[in-house]
Amino acid sequence: MPRLFQTIRLATLLLVSIVVFSPLGWAQDAEPTPPLSMPSPAARATQSYASPLGDYVIGPGDVVDIKVFKQPDLTGRFRVGDSGNVELLFIGKQPLAGLTESEAADLLRQELRKYLRQPEVSVTVTEFNSRLVTVIGAVRSPGRLPLRRAMRLLDVIALSGGLLEDSSRFVNVIRYVPKPATETPATPDEDAPPDVEIIPVNIDDIIAGNAQHNLLLQTGDIISVPRADVVYLAGNVRKPGPLTARNPVTVTQAIAMASGFADGAKRNDMRLYRTVPGKLEREEIKLSLAAIQSGKQKDLTLQANDVLYVPHSELRTTGASFMRNLPNLVTTALFPILTTAIIR
Repeated sequence: MPRLFQTIRLATLLLVSIVVFSPLGWAQDAEPTPPLSMPSPAARATQSYASPLGDYVIGPGDVVDIKVFKQPDLTGRFRVGDSGNVELLFIGKQPLAGLTESEAADLLRQELRKYLRQPEVSVTVTEFNSRLVTVIGAVRSPGRLPLRRAMRLLDVIALSGGLLEDSSRFVNVIRYVPKPATETPATPDEDAPPDVEIIPVNIDDIIAGNAQHNLLLQTGDIISVPRADVVYLAGNVRKPGPLTARNPVTVTQAIAMASGFADGAKRNDMRLYRTVPGKLEREEIKLSLAAIQSGKQKDLTLQANDVLYVPHSELRTTGASFMRNLPNLVTTALFPILTTAIIR
């Protein structure tokens, strides 16, 4: 009989030890914790995945590493579903979309306290798939880039390797503007794609100190960097040929960039040949430097593939050549006369 009591006593002590020291305790044995304040599902669904403090906010499609200390069954790599949830052992689906890494760890820690004593949880985003921007055009490394924090236009251009030498100084930010949700059933027009907003930005304005032009980028933005327009100068200019116009260039500016007129240029009889959409022949525009300088004619801004032709004047060319060679002519003509006079 005493041996039976001793056996029952040992069994009771063993059972108590298992309950007390096991990491898996009963819900009523867990330490009471105040409820964690988290955004409601509706708030997370309507918010944009951005944080004013610059911390990355988890979104659908992201991949996160979840580590629970000494719990290998709860540790692993998880992809956030389209609904914004991940599913873990014991606690099931947990809405992580709309939370930062630390907020997600707090949420999981609170849920796991129902089953574990003082769980240690960490959440780290390993693949940033929900907040992407696309950079195309004249940059060194075009492609898709993650917005790991609050980033502005110059940040993303720098991450793309910077602008190419023949890039334009004007960049277009293409932004999709979703239509506001309505309570009434969607009509065919409401099923149409979202509106597109194109925001032109002059990079030189940002460099000059106008920080308001350095846009704060949003998820889904497309940064388009076009190549600079090329115009052509022909005829009597000092440096004819193609001219890369990274900024808008007028007729007089283009001539100056070509080192000015050559001798004999007909400055008041220039021709601008411009392509017209839908037509094979170019439009011819007559230009006069004197009229431009006097304000009677507009100093036109050149467009891509414009050809500015400066004809030459035969009379002025002949006159200029005569004046250049005049000293030689005088010397040649006077030399026999002077020689004869000296001999006599």
